[in-house]
Amino acid sequence: MTTPRGLLLLAAALLALAGCGDDKAAAPPDVKHNGAAYDGMNVCTLADDEQIKAALGEGPGPKERKDTDALRACAIDASSGDFYLFLTVVKPSMAAADQVGYDKAAVEGAKDVDAKTFSFFDEGQAYVETSDGDLVLRASLIYYVDGGKITDGTGVVGRLHTLLGQMTQKV
Repeated sequence: MTTPRGLLLLAAALLALAGCGDDKAAAPPDVKHNGAAYDGMNVCTLADDEQIKAALGEGPGPKERKDTDALRACAIDASSGDFYLFLTVVKPSMAAADQVGYDKAAVEGAKDVDAKTFSFFDEGQAYVETSDGDLVLRASLIYYVDGGKITDGTGVVGRLHTLLGQMTQKV
């Protein structure tokens, strides 16, 4: 014969074994679904002039939309005319994180910035690419021929990474 106290202890033990009371570990992570924003997106509006100036290291010139069927883009000349910033957003056919992984694997010398972001730089260009929800964003700084060269690639990558972080807040 089971006593009420014995039943209570048995019920408490079963609840503890079942893990009741702490569902935080079992909850799936929040997934950002921002693919719908892509169709009407104007990449030139994802960063303000101060953010662009910080990424360029000097004042920005005019912004020019460069959208195609495959991507949304914005080109921004530096005030010196020696280089430009090229911002792109893509809605890939595969998962955004998989696209970033694929792009990274195709670049010799790519370096991880964080779990979903990589960078690359040489004397003529630097870029940072990241996945954000359903989208892939890239910020590139590119020198024109005879415009000069990148002398602090790590610093440029840091500025581009900061800019991408600011842009993802608006997507």
